[in-house]
Amino acid sequence: MRSVILLSGGIDSAVCLAMWSGEKICLGIDYGQPHVRELDHAAAIAQHYEVPFETIKLPAMVKTNDVVFGCRNFAFIGIAAAYAAANDCDHVVVGSNASDWERFPDCRPEFTRTVAKCLEIASYPVRLATPIIRMTKTEVVNLGRKLAVPLEQTRSCYADTETPCGACLACEVRERAGA
Repeated sequence: MRSVILLSGGIDSAVCLAMWSGEKICLGIDYGQPHVRELDHAAAIAQHYEVPFETIKLPAMVKTNDVVFGCRNFAFIGIAAAYAAANDCDHVVVGSNASDWERFPDCRPEFTRTVAKCLEIASYPVRLATPIIRMTKTEVVNLGRKLAVPLEQTRSCYADTETPCGACLACEVRERAGA
């Protein structure tokens, strides 16, 4: 089994990388996000696990509110599925979790089920996997510790600063989860 792991540099995708078995390729997406520094962390995490990492650059996406980029995961999954098919991979692995459901509509199970069904209907040879989708951020952090994920190498911050700001939504969620 070969899989593409969408690796953002945050905790969720790092845990997915650690828990997913088989041969893996990590894919980062540069979409003009202000927190593009996370991709440096993604590269370091991929290097830690000795897994290839590639970044695809897209035109800048537009926010639909203070933190949501409209259809972001829809676009990412489509790109990752095309990348997976071109690289003879069986799965695309996405790190959506239950703590994201309220704020991010494209992290919800009904969304990922629908996208997975679209891939199936289109006869793509790629399946979508969301192994932590029913876990809270705290549960993901605890699993990361159990799997010895280098959480200190991950970054969850929406600010374009050298060190995490500690005040944005991503920093607050990370702190509440105990990371």
